[in-house]
Formats: sequence, C-alpha cells, structure tokens
Amino acid sequence: MSDKPVDVRLAVTAGGESAGAFDAACTHVRNWTQARCAVVVVIDGEFGSGYSVMGPLDAQILLPDILERMAKTLRQQLSKNLQ
Repeated sequence: MSDKPVDVRLAVTAGGESAGAFDAACTHVRNWTQARCAVVVVIDGEFGSGYSVMGPLDAQILLPDILERMAKTLRQQLSKNLQ
C-alpha cells in the first residue's frame, strides 16, 4: 500500500482498470454476512481502486439512496474532525 495521498475523486471509477477485480472479495463479504447484497469499495489497494456490488437487482436498487445518506453523514463527520 502506498503512503502517498490519493485523489479520491479519481480513484474509484466504474469500468476502470480494476473492473471485476474485487468481485471475489465482495462475494466473500456477502456470503460471510449472509447478506442479500454487499458492496466493497477499495481505494489504492494492491490491485488498484474500484468497487464491486453483489446481490439481486431488487436489493441493489436501494444502494443509491443508502450511498447518498452515507456520503452526507461522512461529509458531516469529516468536517467536524477537520475543524
């Protein structure tokens, strides 16, 4: 893992160089947790950056709203920690 800062705006892209590289990890998380759906996001890992989503479409359709709420919460938490 690199110690240099990563520009996260550029780090995780759909269909990028690592597309599909994280499917095994996501499948493992989904099976281990017995979840209907799982998401794995990797930033600047050994095999690059990317994400994987595993689960049925009726569960995946919930992700945009969940991720938007997560983003809002993270921004609030980070802004408090960076003050």
